[in-house]
Amino acid sequence: MDARPTDAIRPAAPRPADIVLALIDPSRLRRECLKLALGQHNATWRVVDMATAQEAVRLAEAGQNFDLLLLGAATSEHVDLDEIETLRGVLADTPIVVVAESENPHRARMILKAGTRGFLPTSLSLKVLMGALDLVMAGGVYVPSSLIEPAQPRAAVEPAARGTSREPWSELTRRQRDVLGLISQGKSNKLIADALSMSESTVKAHVKQIIKRLHVANRTQAALLATGTGNFQSAPAAAAPAARPTSYAALR
Repeated sequence: MDARPTDAIRPAAPRPADIVLALIDPSRLRRECLKLALGQHNATWRVVDMATAQEAVRLAEAGQNFDLLLLGAATSEHVDLDEIETLRGVLADTPIVVVAESENPHRARMILKAGTRGFLPTSLSLKVLMGALDLVMAGGVYVPSSLIEPAQPRAAVEPAARGTSREPWSELTRRQRDVLGLISQGKSNKLIADALSMSESTVKAHVKQIIKRLHVANRTQAALLATGTGNFQSAPAAAAPAARPTSYAALR
């Protein structure tokens, strides 16, 4: 009698590990439609959809890893650059791609300069959109041809650059200025987190970016730079010690 196993009882080949995508979009309809399309494009993609970036941050802090962050919005003006900064701070190694209507090329370029790995206009076909995601997952960057700026002659831009006097914090986002204002008051990360209604890890991410963008060595030097010049202005609520924490909610 032949005791060799038949095909019917032979163990199945191991399934490849799922790739986890975070789909962040306030619109439930857009999330459900895109989630369905993503699942049909690649069966190994597991899509976790949520309405806000803070939900992704909470999951990351709880130990969830993501291979891609897909941030959706109605238009490029609705994309919050501070949210991108927060996601980059907490999930530094995870590529971020934005999907939105693009009637404002300048705003779309700002989104790309904020550290995203792709801007996908909603005018793209599903086939091109999925190909762009495959490109990003492979380590590339997707920039639509409509957003590629022609190179300018060096002589044409240097005089303007030399004549521009920029404050050291001009590259900080609104949220980072709020954090810097509280750092200047000697607040700890915990107190800043309570005041601005965010997690301590998000505050740490902002502090790291503030130090980097101000070209200083630590938070003490950042505070000295802000207070020493005499013309740094954070949000009004951050400057008032007696302000209620809830007053910062409107700035988010």
